[in-house]
Amino acid sequence: MLSTIERVLLLKGADIFRAISSEDLVPVALVAREIDVAAGDTFIRQGEFGDCLYVLVTGEASVVVREAGQVAVRGPRSVLGEMAIISGRPRSADCMALTDVTALRVERADFWELLAERPPLALGVITLLATRLDDMDNNLSTLQRAVQT
Repeated sequence: MLSTIERVLLLKGADIFRAISSEDLVPVALVAREIDVAAGDTFIRQGEFGDCLYVLVTGEASVVVREAGQVAVRGPRSVLGEMAIISGRPRSADCMALTDVTALRVERADFWELLAERPPLALGVITLLATRLDDMDNNLSTLQRAVQT
């Protein structure tokens, strides 16, 4: 079981929380619940309601879009499931543990309450979303160029 300080340090290393002060991450660390997922288990299912996000502590997870196959492999300090809890839309991919995984689970209601109470946390989320949109744009451009050649 991770201490609050260990949780804060782990969260600080995650892209969604990187720009946020340790002090602002303490409430996140306090509401996060540590869970274990066995290798081979799917812990996020495409199409389901996004009720939480996960920050991987240990292990690796595969991100699979049913129509496209595996689109990413995520390791420690990666955040999974944040898009659905932010957008309110169904989950866009499955996430399956490739190895045994330990993760911090943050419930949707807790996440939104913390965003309202802590503006720096909201700014960190906005920054991550902008980065992910840029990455998706770059990936689409690369794919388009490859198809044209």
